[in-house]
Amino acid sequence: MADTADAPEPMGLGAKLLTLLRLRRDPDGFTPSARDIAEATSTPGQRKPGLSHGQVNSLLNGSSSNPRTSTVTALAQALDVPAAFLLPGPEWDDLTALTVYRDRPEVREALRLMQGLDVQDIAAIVSMLRKMRLDAGLPEDVPAIPPPPPGVDQPREGRPRRRLSLREAAERAAADLEGR
Repeated sequence: MADTADAPEPMGLGAKLLTLLRLRRDPDGFTPSARDIAEATSTPGQRKPGLSHGQVNSLLNGSSSNPRTSTVTALAQALDVPAAFLLPGPEWDDLTALTVYRDRPEVREALRLMQGLDVQDIAAIVSMLRKMRLDAGLPEDVPAIPPPPPGVDQPREGRPRRRLSLREAAERAAADLEGR
């Protein structure tokens, strides 16, 4: 039986979306807003986006964690990632592998050709690929999720908070103390 104590915790949908936003950070450090993502879900010729910014925001903050297939597909297209990355489960957490699988038909053929091979044969293929990467001047290992561009996540400006009058502040404080 495999030891699952060292297995990484699978990423939830909210964590995956936040990771994708960091990968799409602009040069000033700002990540796309929920409104930006919603607008990217519109299809050509359609006036309205496929998802509202409220739906996107609910997915980002985790209040909606079981979206419909059409929502996952629209998000994946808007963020230019394989839809499988947004599915639950650790087998779908490898963004790099899923992207290569989606974008490169020859990779899909290579995977089909591995069907039925023994584990040691597949290990030999992996070893050969690592050597080929080194010979090509590429790093031997490729991270499951690419690192985000340099910079610091910048918080977006929210709506300015309305200053309460002294009476409103006192009423709110009294209500808080009374547990209302």
